Amino acid sequence: MSVRPKKRLGQHFLVDPNVIRKIVDAVEAPPGSPVIEIGPGEGALTGHLLARYPDLTAIEVDDEAVAHLRAAHPDLHLLHQDVLDVDWADLAQRLNPQPSTANPQPLTVVGNLPYYITSPILFSLLDARAHLRRAVVMMQREVAERIVAEPNSKAYGILSVPTQ
Repeated sequence: MSVRPKKRLGQHFLVDPNVIRKIVDAVEAPPGSPVIEIGPGEGALTGHLLARYPDLTAIEVDDEAVAHLRAAHPDLHLLHQDVLDVDWADLAQRLNPQPSTANPQPLTVVGNLPYYITSPILFSLLDARAHLRRAVVMMQREVAERIVAEPNSKAYGILSVPTQ
């Protein structure tokens, strides 16, 4: 590994090539539409995404990962910032191929989310749903179980309601 996973950032890097392929296949973004990768880390998805979506934009907060990504993918549009600070409407407008149009193309988002900020990221994406076409995100099983939990079950809660 060229980037050390940092516990304080909740990083866990993808390594299984079959999982990576399935994730990239699930993105299904139309040609020319903006694709955003949240937290690329070492870039396990990034190279594959760039091959399909050359205008890929990545959002990464970790300084070490940013340096690695800039060296490994010099043509990658990389935003060095916290994903929780992203203004999705503004990003959709900035990445629109024809900025003069009032309705930019919606974003397709993909990412392997860190456990401790999965809920805030999901709430941010839900708030921005008018600017999103699709989100393909990986998360820990416990979070996914809360998303699909039935009312009156132990896992049902604040995350279950808006995501269902």
